Amino acid sequence: MSSSSSTSRNQLQVTYVQSQEGVKVCDCVVPAKERTCWKITNPGRRFWNCQNSMVGPDSLDFDKWVDGYYKNLLYSLKQKLDAKDEMSEMNNLRRRIAEVEFLLSHEQYKVAKSEKEVHDARKAIGRQTRKSVP
Repeated sequence: MSSSSSTSRNQLQVTYVQSQEGVKVCDCVVPAKERTCWKITNPGRRFWNCQNSMVGPDSLDFDKWVDGYYKNLLYSLKQKLDAKDEMSEMNNLRRRIAEVEFLLSHEQYKVAKSEKEVHDARKAIGRQTRKSVP
């Protein structure tokens, strides 16, 4: 297999690859090209695509994945693993938020208690001052 050129179309970077064995043929009877998809959704996946598919709006849309069942399975499992990692990270963040909220409420309680002590002390000082004034 040798790479001959690459192009970009709608965020799809396609690498043209010449393959001698197992060349697929499109309905338009043109040998398909084996290409590599570089979209975010399928990075590195190889597919057969009609040579005319990128020529114009009336071109045939012939696409077949080269990668078989196991590639799809691995990709699916990776997505599930990534989702679990994200869920685990979200749960860790939720736990941390709960801890910080608890610490905040504890500090707010301490501030309120101190404010009450200051208020009570001022009140007591005010009473003592009134008693000592004739």
